Amino acid sequence: MQTETYVQKALKLFDEGLSCAESVAQAGAQGIGVENELIPRVATGFHGGLCASRSLCGALAGAVIVLSAKYGRNDASGDKKVIDQKVRALVNEFRTEFGSDNCYELTNTDFTAQISDEDRAKVRAGCRNFVSFCTRRALQLCADD
Repeated sequence: MQTETYVQKALKLFDEGLSCAESVAQAGAQGIGVENELIPRVATGFHGGLCASRSLCGALAGAVIVLSAKYGRNDASGDKKVIDQKVRALVNEFRTEFGSDNCYELTNTDFTAQISDEDRAKVRAGCRNFVSFCTRRALQLCADD
């Protein structure tokens, strides 16, 4: 797997208009060989801190979707130890790197308010850091087996 190729793909998708969550989920899933018509749709509701609710960073949620695609359970008898360990590692690293996992705190932006095109471009430029970090770390964690 060429991690940086998929990081660049996530950034390209983001620059083309997909949300942070959709971009990470789409490129990350492709990076682990998962092609599914539900991706990036399953990530759409995570954009802008859970649809502008001042919550979890969408890029981080997209990375959790990638980890879940690889390590998630198919039924109740499946083991959750590996996914739990990988997600906790990702979240802890994200918080250490950026100081928070909350979209509003990271961007200082209320996505329910009217935002100028210039301000939106500035926020998205900053979010590129979250998209690249989350895509990279999700793929690295998937390769750690």
